[in-house]
Amino acid sequence: MSKKKRLKTPGKVIVLNNQKGGVGKTTIAYHVGCYLASQGYKVVAIDLDGQGNLSGRFFPLAERISGYRAVHLFTSASAEFAPLTADLGVDVIYALKRDVELFNVERMPLGEAAANFYEKVSQLREDYDFIVVDTPPALGNMMTAACIAADFLFVPVELAAFAVEGVENVLETLQEIGQLTGSEVKVTGVICNKLRAVNSHSKSLAELRQAVGPLILKNCLVNRGSVDEAMGDRIPVWQRKSTGAQRDTGREMTQLMAGLCGIKIDTKARARK
Repeated sequence: MSKKKRLKTPGKVIVLNNQKGGVGKTTIAYHVGCYLASQGYKVVAIDLDGQGNLSGRFFPLAERISGYRAVHLFTSASAEFAPLTADLGVDVIYALKRDVELFNVERMPLGEAAANFYEKVSQLREDYDFIVVDTPPALGNMMTAACIAADFLFVPVELAAFAVEGVENVLETLQEIGQLTGSEVKVTGVICNKLRAVNSHSKSLAELRQAVGPLILKNCLVNRGSVDEAMGDRIPVWQRKSTGAQRDTGREMTQLMAGLCGIKIDTKARARK
């Protein structure tokens, strides 16, 4: 039997966004979906990256052969809604590996693509408690559509020399999206990822706090190999507990998820729409 929706209000859209690749968007989006599902919520994850990396965290390519794809969210034509359901209880609107049709969404008129996406995500709100969206690492129709639809928008950053510049670029891009579409688009929080105990990262974190301090989430993610190992096994990191490092990784991720999913994510009406 399908899991029932718990929230009495329309579902909430959580978007992971950064124009820079390799900062952990997909890994965090995967864990957000798994965490919320583990708490009993009805969750659907949407993979808007034409490389299909989020989809691959849930299903191998051979299993992505039917169901409802991300490209269907951008077309006016109707398609039978049949998302794939992962063993972890997350429904997935998936992308293929090198999904040409999804890449071609960037050739559509922005207004058409964004309107179709917003309408279909609005329908998903009636059936799901949470919609988790992983965006492509480039400004375009898909990223813009996701940001317009977002209730909560999180920006993962890797603590390197240009972390501050990267976050500032994201904030400027969101401001441009707002001006272009007439929608107010705001960052809910910045997630510091791949933290290492080196001077350069300590300096970068201090600079980031000075630049956008109130936006930085309390819990950071340390750079650990256990994350990649768990992703390779298609399981959340908190399910691996054989070693102390694995347990530490699981605890850090769980603490981040609890903080992220608790930030003003309640049953009240959407504040910005």
